[in-house]
Amino acid sequence: MDEKTGRFIEYAVEALVVTWLGYLFFYQNYLLYRWHRGLPLPSRFPFILLGVILGILFFWYEWNRFEKELAKREEAASESAIPVVSRSSNSLEEPSEGASETGEREETTPGS
Repeated sequence: MDEKTGRFIEYAVEALVVTWLGYLFFYQNYLLYRWHRGLPLPSRFPFILLGVILGILFFWYEWNRFEKELAKREEAASESAIPVVSRSSNSLEEPSEGASETGEREETTPGS
């Protein structure tokens, strides 16, 4: 099983869990804040629909992140393995103002 199939299964299972928890969250909150004892229970269909929409959105978000990750990996793999050094970036440090060309520092006395 390749990585794409494994991630698809993983995200599908996560989306099902998010769908179920989303349904429970929406339905329970509706019952908690709107429903009163003695009234008939409301239909569960709208809350199931909200849970499914939440699960689909979660799956879509995770899959897009995975696709971007794959694109970055392919881009990094397609670049050459040989590092390119530009001439403008000089790794050698410039000599400081107090240094001579031979690399020795000129010492100054405080009185002169």
